[in-house]
Amino acid sequence: MLLLEKKKYKNFKKMKKINFLVLTLFFAIGCFSQNAIQNSEKVNINKPNIVFILSDDLSFRDVSAYGQKNYKTPNIDKLCLTSARFTQAYAAAPECAPSRGSFLSGKHVGHGPIRLNSSARGFEFLPKNTYTLAKMLQETGYKTGVVGKWGLGYKDDAGNPLKQGFDYHFGFLTHYEAHSYFPLVLYENNKEIHYPENKGMDIKPLYEKDRGNPDRIDFEKYYDQNGKLVYMNLAKAAYAPDLFDIKAAEFIHKNKKDPFFLWFATNLPHGPTIVDDFRQLKDRKDMDIQSREWGAMVQRLDISVGKLVDKLKEEGVYDNTIIIFASDNGYSMHNPTKGKGNKQNNGRPVWEDDPFLQNKGTFTGGKFTGLEGGMRIPFFIHMPKQDTPSVISEPVWLVDLFPTFASVSNSKPINGLDGYNLIPLMNGDRNSIPKDRFMYFTRKDEQAVRQGPWFAYRSHPKQDLELYLIEEDQLINVNLASQYPQISAAMKTIIEREQVPAEWYWNPGDTQDIFNQKVKKAKETGQLIKNYRPNNIKLMPWETE
Repeated sequence: MLLLEKKKYKNFKKMKKINFLVLTLFFAIGCFSQNAIQNSEKVNINKPNIVFILSDDLSFRDVSAYGQKNYKTPNIDKLCLTSARFTQAYAAAPECAPSRGSFLSGKHVGHGPIRLNSSARGFEFLPKNTYTLAKMLQETGYKTGVVGKWGLGYKDDAGNPLKQGFDYHFGFLTHYEAHSYFPLVLYENNKEIHYPENKGMDIKPLYEKDRGNPDRIDFEKYYDQNGKLVYMNLAKAAYAPDLFDIKAAEFIHKNKKDPFFLWFATNLPHGPTIVDDFRQLKDRKDMDIQSREWGAMVQRLDISVGKLVDKLKEEGVYDNTIIIFASDNGYSMHNPTKGKGNKQNNGRPVWEDDPFLQNKGTFTGGKFTGLEGGMRIPFFIHMPKQDTPSVISEPVWLVDLFPTFASVSNSKPINGLDGYNLIPLMNGDRNSIPKDRFMYFTRKDEQAVRQGPWFAYRSHPKQDLELYLIEEDQLINVNLASQYPQISAAMKTIIEREQVPAEWYWNPGDTQDIFNQKVKKAKETGQLIKNYRPNNIKLMPWETE
């Protein structure tokens, strides 16, 4: 049974009566104790429900609780303010598929089942022998469901969610299909659900807009003067976020008498951008249309969060449910461009912050890079009956969720996981995670390690390792590798030890010729994996025949 502590909640109410200015200021600025769910009086919760809300490409400062100034996200904010907020949280990888694969398997990308978004064969699927956290939860009596973007296999391969521990799935199965908010087909337990009412959705121009089409002003015609989408007839069209809200609510209702795990894997706010309603940004004509769309998509995500919480309360299970909120990778709103002499860039690609939303956060890099900006995410956990916030500064990552779920579900001990149970840390035990624990990241040639206060990065196995004190140098401007040779050597050892070569992926140090040989082998042996693209387009804009 999970032991949670509530005496602090009572103490907090009493403290409000104490008329000391210091305490008033302390709570006014939100600097709550890390140990907000601790002390001696405990509540026994037997196998709580688990709802994991995973946004897709959400920027660090996209929600108002994390600093967004152009609009409000009241439902996410409210949930965050009754949660443990992790200020140094990382995804498992700087892109979608490996981050999700590592979350599900509890293994980092250096030896996990999914290494990159795609391999020489195509979009890889979870192997048959993968022991996922969903399989573990099934074994302990949970009903398991995933609604939204799966991205780890198709209906006829081993990566199908129904073969990976989920009792129920509704949504997209593959990556590219999930680019559409007005899809022609979704999947419910492997059955194709067709939406002919969405045939008018031409997704190709949306990619051109997001890729910097100079005629993007024409996209203003997609919306009326009140900010409502008129390009699609919303009274008839099937809008994916609406469908996901409905199916998630149905899953909660159907399984409320049993412990359940719901992975709400929304594709919001992943591009190409289009939204049903500009909402709070309808009058912000001073902003670029993509910025307004992105911000409105985050607001639509906020609506989904509010609906989930309301449904849990309506069904009487909210007080027995753990709710986790996170993003699958770091900043991705704008594609990188090469730096032009700025010392902060050090010759690296630059992910420009959006000039209107300013939503990137104070990190270097972004999606598809092993730098901080590729992995740093908003992340918080609401525990059953929690009504006050806490703030936790220890570094954590999505890989920690597997052992955390194992703990709350009373699972048998599981060996070989790369994460740690977060419950003791949330209950105030700051030594529950070893101070020397490391988090390993990689993408193609890049490799990185976070360990304690240190962040090590190597752009290529032939390049020198860089070392940064990340808590005081978030922009990684001051390379301390030469000043701390022993730390650098230890980090290099981790990097070289933790990367296990993979047959089909681009391994660190590979060349284009080596990768081309892998592609050739996949073709000759009939092992290419079919791509499924959104709304029947033949090729993605970046693909060639």
